[in-house]
Amino acid sequence: MWYARGMDGHKHGHVVAENGHIPASARASEISRNVDHNLIPRKYISENYMPDALRVGSEDLWTELEPVFVDPYFAPLMATDLGGLPLTYIATAQHDVLRDDGILYARRLGAAGVEVVHKHYEHSYHELFMKHKQNQQSKICFDDLVSFLSSRL
Repeated sequence: MWYARGMDGHKHGHVVAENGHIPASARASEISRNVDHNLIPRKYISENYMPDALRVGSEDLWTELEPVFVDPYFAPLMATDLGGLPLTYIATAQHDVLRDDGILYARRLGAAGVEVVHKHYEHSYHELFMKHKQNQQSKICFDDLVSFLSSRL
């Protein structure tokens, strides 16, 4: 399936990367209660941020993507009930396309009564954790995770 290859391999990957895959009908649906940009704490929003509320997404593309994007096994943020999950550690990075999903997921877990530790790394990027031998910020992220795990063993 296309999502197993990642969005880079999908013929519409560029549309998804630009957030043009979600039409107005989906933005106004139940889906938006979990992924509404207004739920992101202001401290994470750049002063240069410009909402893309005027963007018109493709209904046809959304018809193809919706079954995957709303599947909680693909996107845990879409789960209807997050209660009863175990202690969760979430690391987010400022320059990561998945940053907002991580922030929103941490928020929802907390609201569901799940103990969650959320660490956010400014001036960092998606591969932060994987580069722990290459730069100081990555080392800090890696050390934070090791500390978290060590304190719970």
